[in-house]
Amino acid sequence: MIPPCDPSILEHNPLFKRLYENLTTSLLNPDASTRTQSASPARTAVAEELKKCQTQNAKKRIKEQMLRQLAFAPDSNLPAEVSTPPTAGHPLETPSSAIEPITPKPETEPKKPDEALTLLAPDIEAFYTNIPSFISPLSKTLSSAIQDLRALSTANADAATASDADASATQPSNHNARARARDRRVRTSMAPVPSLSSQLQARVRALRHTQLSELPVARRKMAATAAEVVAVRARVLERTVVTLERAKHGALARATKAKAEHLAVVAQGVEGKIEVTKLEIAATLYTPETLAALARYRQHLRQTKERLQHRRKMTIQELRAYGDVEVSDPVTDIDADEGSFADIARRFGVLAREVEETSQKHNHRATTQRLALFSHEMVLDAEKLRQNDIDVSARYLLFVLALVGPQNKSDDLFVFLAA
Repeated sequence: MIPPCDPSILEHNPLFKRLYENLTTSLLNPDASTRTQSASPARTAVAEELKKCQTQNAKKRIKEQMLRQLAFAPDSNLPAEVSTPPTAGHPLETPSSAIEPITPKPETEPKKPDEALTLLAPDIEAFYTNIPSFISPLSKTLSSAIQDLRALSTANADAATASDADASATQPSNHNARARARDRRVRTSMAPVPSLSSQLQARVRALRHTQLSELPVARRKMAATAAEVVAVRARVLERTVVTLERAKHGALARATKAKAEHLAVVAQGVEGKIEVTKLEIAATLYTPETLAALARYRQHLRQTKERLQHRRKMTIQELRAYGDVEVSDPVTDIDADEGSFADIARRFGVLAREVEETSQKHNHRATTQRLALFSHEMVLDAEKLRQNDIDVSARYLLFVLALVGPQNKSDDLFVFLAA
């Protein structure tokens, strides 16, 4: 096969183009064989003899291959006596020379007959005997192979026919077109079937022509297209690089970057001015006199807080003395004892109710004595409370006695309270 040449090389080298065309058209065939001796009679006779030998060799190989296929194929449909070797019941005796190691012998010793033929003689004789049994399976196998080869040889023709049929099916159907197609099929069926060898030769020639003519052209076109694609890609990459350079390092990009840096510097300057202004305002507001006044005011607030906390503590203690549970601490509080003001007021209320009841029963004298006794006890309790510096509680007791009425007052109690 003559290698294809790039058309651009031929265009740039006219002398080489002339030589290449002379070689491909006048001196050599497409398969690189010479054309000078193709028409000589001696060469033609040798070619014919070679063709006959090749044909005979091919037939021999086909027969051997078919017989081997029949012998080892499980579905060959051969008779049982043919598929079973005749030597299975009578094993052959292997010559001792086939087992013993072969040693070189002198040339003066006479040659023995071929031991392989002697070993295979029973098989060969059985083969010739059973040849009629091989005829039908061999014919079927050959027919199947011929059909397969014929299908391979007419593959392109069938594809073209199918495409024509599809094209005709897509067109609007009419009576004349259908009649012409039917006549064409009839003529095709009546035409003589060409020989398989001619079909295979035509197929081989077509494939060879495709290999030598169409494939190089397609390769050249593909190479040219690939070169164009590479060139376009190179231009695209070049344009991309230029665009990136302009976008990142061009005048507009540099101007934008400089403007951003300028704005950043301006922002830093404004931030510094704001800090300076803040410090100036702080220095103006927080003078030493202002700081001293704030310190004194802080000390005053701290002292006021301490006084309020002390008053709150004293008030809570006073309320605890009156038995106010809501403002007292439930952890530290204890139950009211007999000497507390709450218990005194409770007992005095009970006594007042008893006085009213006894007055209704005309026992005013006994009740008065009992009230005097209770008043004396109250005086003693008040004396105890007074010793504990609880003046407020004494005043609270006076208020309770005032609620009872002047007729039930005890002179000793009011003398004590007046003091």
